[in-house]
Parts: sequence; structure tokens; C-alpha cells
Amino acid sequence: MSQASAAELCTLLINDIYGEVSSKVVAVLLQRGRLPLIQICHHTQLPQKTVKQTLVVLIQQHLVVHFSHIEGGNNVCYYECNWTQAYELLHAGRIIRTVEEIFGTDGALIASNMLQLGHARVSDFLAAYGISTKKAKKAREAEGPTIEADAPISSVETLKEVMMNMLRDRYLVEVKQHHVQLRTDVENVLRADLIQKLRRNFTSELKLMKEVNIQLRAKLKEMEIGDTAVNNGLKRKAAPPGGRAKKRKKVSIYDDEEEEVEWEIDENLVLRINHDKFLVVFRNAELVSLAEQRVGKVSAQVYGEFLKRIEPKIFRCRNNAGEDEDTNDDEAPQKNIKLSCLELSRNFNPDIDLEGSIALPPKEVKSKPRKRSYEDSDDDGRRRNGSSKPNGKHHHDSDEEDEESDEVDEWAENNDEDLDPEAVKRKNRMKLIKQHLMLLAEDSFRFLQSEGNRGMGEWSVNYKELGKTMRSIELERIVEERFDSVGTRLLRIIKDKGKLDEKQIANIALLKQNQIRAVLSGMQECGHLELQEVPRSIPPQVNRTYFLWYFDEQRANALLLSDVYKAMSRNMQRTMVEKEKRKHLIEKSERSDVKANYEEYMTKNEKRELEIWRTREERLLVQLMRLDRIVMILRDF
Repeated sequence: MSQASAAELCTLLINDIYGEVSSKVVAVLLQRGRLPLIQICHHTQLPQKTVKQTLVVLIQQHLVVHFSHIEGGNNVCYYECNWTQAYELLHAGRIIRTVEEIFGTDGALIASNMLQLGHARVSDFLAAYGISTKKAKKAREAEGPTIEADAPISSVETLKEVMMNMLRDRYLVEVKQHHVQLRTDVENVLRADLIQKLRRNFTSELKLMKEVNIQLRAKLKEMEIGDTAVNNGLKRKAAPPGGRAKKRKKVSIYDDEEEEVEWEIDENLVLRINHDKFLVVFRNAELVSLAEQRVGKVSAQVYGEFLKRIEPKIFRCRNNAGEDEDTNDDEAPQKNIKLSCLELSRNFNPDIDLEGSIALPPKEVKSKPRKRSYEDSDDDGRRRNGSSKPNGKHHHDSDEEDEESDEVDEWAENNDEDLDPEAVKRKNRMKLIKQHLMLLAEDSFRFLQSEGNRGMGEWSVNYKELGKTMRSIELERIVEERFDSVGTRLLRIIKDKGKLDEKQIANIALLKQNQIRAVLSGMQECGHLELQEVPRSIPPQVNRTYFLWYFDEQRANALLLSDVYKAMSRNMQRTMVEKEKRKHLIEKSERSDVKANYEEYMTKNEKRELEIWRTREERLLVQLMRLDRIVMILRDF
């Protein structure tokens, strides 16, 4: 990994959770890349037994991946740190809270224990939970691992059902062999197999490699996403002994009576937390928050319901298998996930109050035309000769059309009277939902885009453009904090116009050159802008050279991301220093006898110092989560 700030952050995270020995091994792997066991022992100055035990723990947590192959007739195993998985340790609290909102307390306990274990077999997981919910005497007598639960589990069947639902919704995924192996080696093995398989079908090496690259991307994408079948990892539930099989209800006389299939989770599966799916959930929450700032609270709630309906069909935030966002492949473009207003209204949350959320324009009251009198005939005759109506349209023709339109409007208004009150309520609710969706689509950020008119209108979400918008907003916000509104103004001008020299920027911004020179230089030092020199003569001379300012989005985001990693590292180091200062006081407050008699054993000064520590820790953790949000926007969304 090239970024030293990210390596330092991952080392601090592992040191805080798994201890000094694990962080030492991870630091060596991050600094020196993939290494065999002997070289890890050499660089860490640790005995081989200790390094082996540490690697077992790190592999169990998916923090280290490995790959074995033959070198010189010997089987050599290489290890490499999975730094993205190490960073995901920061998301543990967010993940548990999200699972608790969706699946309740049982789901939160499953998620927290899965995060602690890394991955686990379903049968072992259920056995440990079954032991932990029994009496303490039986738990001490039983052998095997136990899982500590804050709240008792109602039954193992309930636990299996929650795990099955989490697996179906892809919050849990099955652990495959490529999950614990080096990505580069997996890609090399697949490439070698494809070349050997396809070589006989191609005479040109160029066409062969092109086809290999296409199939390789498809296979890597399939491996990363996994099996998307609804019943993947499930098995048919055994019928109770002596019981009758349930039958599916017949819908019509032409249907045959079929046996209703009940599913349960396969206990031989090895499962782990799917961090990619949780990033999709976090991105949806960020989009809803942005929509609330732009459009309003009720429209944001409608947008949240829309995103929740299409969420099961989205597996990852970014493109898979290392594909670049801007590359144009020969493959067919991916189809947008569409959702109609009718489908959204069927399962719409009834707690969202849409009445009065949109101010409708007042209805125009059309006055009925008065009858013509005998005195108006002369005026009508004079108007006919100089009439400006096209195609010789007469006044009485327009009167007839007005009467017909009035009849149509009256029929449209009275059409709802024939429906049930519930049907009228549903119809009005659908109209309001459609209006909110239109507001979201008409916003300049394009939260939605129209895809057709089926079911009162079909809509989709362009996540790629919304991701660019969120990154641009975050960058401009940081520039404004560093360089005030002048910096944001100059950044927008350069992004819009392209490469400009200092004089052109000053003219467009309506500012003097000496006012913007220091701001431009400061933005270049921070990495927000770049400077290009274009000589007008050979050899180049300073007084005959154009200095053009331009904006490189990819480089600016990368440098900003490095700064955020460094800020997070300093935040964690500050937390550790503050904690070390009050180490003995914190240990005293966590003792069981002190907790039982807190007022008796803790003095007034100790209580005050402990309160100061808790306040500072809370502020530092809140700041860490804010920085983590910036990282997700710049890197993951």
C-alpha cells in the first residue's frame, strides 16, 4: 500500500483491538508487502511460534490473506495484509446499529459476535449460543466455545430464522476460498487457466488476450458478488415426523395443488459479515440526508423508501473486479434498476404523512360564456372580416370547445365519487408520491431520473453521477473552510472553464490578481489545484511562459483522502495518550467492587477527572466518525 498515512491508521486500529504483537506483524506486512513466514519472523524479531499464532488470529479476522505455491520443489506460503478489511474495523458500531434497526436485538447480537469471530460455521455458532442461554452450571460443565450475550436468546429456531433472513438479504455471505487468498494470485491463476483453455480457439495472440480479459473480468465480478440466488445457502426444511406436508393454496381451478416448500439455513455454511452490503446501506442514508437538505424532509422520506425498495438488487457501491469507472468495454452496458410509482406505493410506509407536504396551485375557475344577444351580431360581423383567429375559427366554435372542456373537467373531478373511500385515498397518495419523485428528479443534483411512463412513471438512480456530486460537495466544503468563499469561487471557475491563467481567472472572478495569487498558491500546496507551465519559446524562459491553473479531480481526492487518514491517526493517538494519563483511574472505575459501591470508593476529584475523560473521549470519537464519513464518500461511494 502506497499511502503511509493509511498504513499508520490501520496499524493503530489493530493495536487498539488485537494488541501490540498483531500490530507489529501487520506493520511489517504493510511496509514490505507480501512476505513468507521466515521473513516476517526476521523483520519482527519474534519467535516463529508467536508469529504463527498471530497469523492464525489475523487470518480468522480476514485482516491477512495468504497464498501457497511451489518454489524450487518446496511449498511456500506468502502473507499479505488486507488493509481495507482492517479499516472496516471502524464500522463495527454502525453495522451493529443498522442490523438492530432491521432485524432487532437478535440480529444485533449475531452481527456483534460475527464481527468478533471474523467468520464462523453456522452449526458451531448455534451450539455456542445454545450453551450460553442455558444455566450457568450446565455451561461450565459443557465443553466448547461459548458466546456472551447481553440479552437472552428466545430459542435456537428464532436465531436460525434471523440468520436465514440476514443471509437472504446478503448482510451475511458464505466464505469462499478466494476470500482468504491474495487477489493478485487468484487473478493470475484464473488468467493462466483461461489462456490454456482458449488458446486452441484463437490464432492471433491479440484476440486471445482480449477474450481472456473479458472472461477474466466476468469471473472476478462473479466471485466478488457471489451467488445472488434467493435460496442460496438454504436447504429444504425436513417435515415433522408423522405430520402432513403443507399445500400451496390454489389460486384458480386450473392450478394444481403443490407442496409448499419451507427453507432453513444450512448449518454447514461458514459465514461472515458482508461489508460491501453495509456500504450500500450507508450510501443510501447519506443520499437521503443530502435530499433532505436540498428538497425537504417529506421528499427525503419518499426517497428513502425508494432506495429501500431497490436496495436488495444492489450488491456493491463501486464497479467490480477492478474495472475503472470511465472505461468503455465491449460488453453491454448495465441496465438501470427501475421502480415504478405504482410498485413503490404498494409497500409504502403508512407512517409517512404526505398530506399537505406539497403546495398545489389553486384551480382556475372557468367562467361560463354568456349568451349572445341580438345587439352583439353587428360586432360579430365586423370581427369576422378582421378576425385574427387561425383557419377562420368563429366565436361560437370556441364557445362549444369551452363547454366540452368544462364537461371533461367536471367528469374528471366527479370520477372519484364512484370509488371507495380507501381507493380514493390510495389514488391521492399515489399522486403525492409521484409529485415528490418528480421534485427529486427535477433537482439539479438529479436524485432520480425518469425511465418511462409504466405504472404512473418509472424511475431509477444514477449512483455514479450522485457519487461524483457528493465528492464534489465534500471537496468544496473543505476548500471553503480552508480558504473561505474566495477559494470555493475560484475552484468552481477552474472546474467549469478548464485551464486558465491568473489574469483570466481574475477577470472571470471579478477580483484583482494580487487578491487571488495567494489563494491559488495555497490551494496548490494543499493539492486542490495543479499548475502547468507552457513555454512560448525555446529555450524556455520564465517571462515567456504561460502558467495555467487546472483541476485534477482524481489527484485532489487522493491527496485529500491521505490528509483525512493522517487526521484520523492523530485522533486515535490523542485518544490513547489521554487514556494512558488516566490509566489507573479507569482501571479502578471498571472494578466490580467499585461499580457496586461507586459513591463510596470514588472521591470527588476522581469523579470529576473521570467525567473529563469521558467527555474528551466522546468528542474524539465523534470527530473520528465524521472523518470516517468523509473517507466513505471519497473512496467507497
